[in-house]
Amino acid sequence: MSANAEHKSAAKAKRMLWKLAEIKVSVPLLMDLSAEIGQELHAHLQDQAQAHADQKLRPQHRETPSVVSVAADGGRIMTRAEAGRGVHEQAWKETKNACLLTMNSSVSPTDPHPQLPACFRDQAYVEKLVREMHASTTSQTPKHQEKPPLSEDPADQPQAEKRPAHQADDETAATSVQQRWSPQRLVRTCLSSMACSDEFGPLVAGEAQRRGFYQAARRAFLGDGQAWNWTLQQRHFPDFVAITDFVHPLGYVYDAAQILAPNDPWPAYLQAAEACWQGRVADFLAQLHAWQATHPAAEDAALPEHDPRAVIGRTITYLENNQARMDYPRYRCAGLPVSSAMIESLIKEINYRVKGTEKFWNRPEGAESILQIRAAALSDDDRLSQWILNRPGSAHYRPSTGKPPLATAT
Repeated sequence: MSANAEHKSAAKAKRMLWKLAEIKVSVPLLMDLSAEIGQELHAHLQDQAQAHADQKLRPQHRETPSVVSVAADGGRIMTRAEAGRGVHEQAWKETKNACLLTMNSSVSPTDPHPQLPACFRDQAYVEKLVREMHASTTSQTPKHQEKPPLSEDPADQPQAEKRPAHQADDETAATSVQQRWSPQRLVRTCLSSMACSDEFGPLVAGEAQRRGFYQAARRAFLGDGQAWNWTLQQRHFPDFVAITDFVHPLGYVYDAAQILAPNDPWPAYLQAAEACWQGRVADFLAQLHAWQATHPAAEDAALPEHDPRAVIGRTITYLENNQARMDYPRYRCAGLPVSSAMIESLIKEINYRVKGTEKFWNRPEGAESILQIRAAALSDDDRLSQWILNRPGSAHYRPSTGKPPLATAT
């Protein structure tokens, strides 16, 4: 089962089992077992969520975590109707994904990294990032798996140009001091499901309660501009600091800069990006409103998508809706993450197993099961192996232990 969750396909899992352990198993049997265990894992998460709702779920951790982060994002999976052999009624369906992290970080009295990170000052990197963000919103298949990796650590990012050795040494020394604000990952657990957001939220809350997230001293919830993220946060994590992933506003900022300074937009982008990084969103909004005042549109006019007035209007709407969640200096002082790099990475890892040429998952059971076992395999608490070893029917299962336990994560 772990082989089917970890490898790109059941056929490859079958070959690896034979090569490495001389275990002979058919692809249909692997998929049947995956469906069975996936259903069990989903049922367990639902029971856990219900126990949390009934206030009967006690935290299971060795010690209360000090810093925790919950991030949620959507993905896509290609599905088909269950109608025998072949592909029938193929359709992309949205998945819901969550990454729950315990982290280690320090609190700082002043902003530990007030300058815009080097990666966001690298024109080639930013232009590629923006292109792929636009592709993920206009394409039928979001390209999470192709988005350039984003680290909280500026030292990990591409540089715009090579610098003299002495200058590079000075910058490396400065970076080594500044990067200490970046929270470090400790333990990750993951959830992925075909459930709608109203059903997915309780599953995430149950997992957070199990891991003691609600008792942590510092708590963050990260999301992009999708409304369902913030609805989930307000319903289930109202005491967590709500943070808009810094990368997502950059797409709007970059597009607006093309309008504000069409002849040379890069300086305008840098100025606006730095304002957002430093929590001065209001300054950029004032500039946008000033442009809007000199380029009015008729009231209720249906503007084309690429009309400059429409681009500026979308940017204003996005920034005003998220401004309260873009106080990045305060988050860095508190040792909280400001990007959803971890959930983006998780979706990439999930996509490795569930997306690909000629991959169609039965809707809904087949798609749900593969997401469940993949998320369990990606969790740092060895969840999938623990479940398999302790489930009824396993040679290692002890009936006296009751329901199969999941490993404790800290």
